Amino acid sequence: MLSHRTPDFARYVWDAAARVGRSAPRIVDDILTAVFPKTTDAAGVEGATKMLRTGCISEVKRVLHAPHPDDCQVDFAEVDPSFMPLVKRLQRPSYFVPNLDMELTVADLIANPSHLDAARCFIRSKGMECLAEADRLDRLYQAVIGQNEDASTPLPVSVMSPANAVQQSEVSI
Repeated sequence: MLSHRTPDFARYVWDAAARVGRSAPRIVDDILTAVFPKTTDAAGVEGATKMLRTGCISEVKRVLHAPHPDDCQVDFAEVDPSFMPLVKRLQRPSYFVPNLDMELTVADLIANPSHLDAARCFIRSKGMECLAEADRLDRLYQAVIGQNEDASTPLPVSVMSPANAVQQSEVSI
C-alpha cells in the first residue's frame, strides 16, 4: 500500500491569500501549478484545465468561508464591542465583495462601510435569486399537482416525460 501524505490545502490557500489577497481565482492561479503539478499537466493534456480550475476555485471559496484561527482572534479584537451581538450572529467570518473580486473579513467590512454595503447587496441578490428559483419551482409543482389531483399518489411516468412537458409548456408557469 502506497502511503502518501495529503498536503494541507487550507494552508496553501491561506499562504496564497496573504500574497495575492482573498480572491479565489487569484489564489488558484497562484497555487494550482505549484501544489498540483501532475494534476495540472494531466488536465491540460486531457482538455480539463477549465474544469480543474473551476473546482479548485470552489474549494478555495469553501476554505475562505471557514474560520481561520488567526483571523478570528484579530478580527474580534478589532470589532467595536457594540457590534459584537450582530457579528456573532453572522454565519461566516468573511464575505465576498464583488467590486474587489475578493473575500473580506467582517472586521475589514466594518472598517469600510462601502465594502460592507457591497457584500450585503451581493449576498442579498444571491438570496433573491434563490427565492425567485424557488417560486418558479413552486409554480411548476402546482402545475404538476394540478394534473394529478391526489398529491399522495405518485405521478405516472408519462406526466414526467419530456414530450408531455412540451405539451404542458402552455400552462402559465
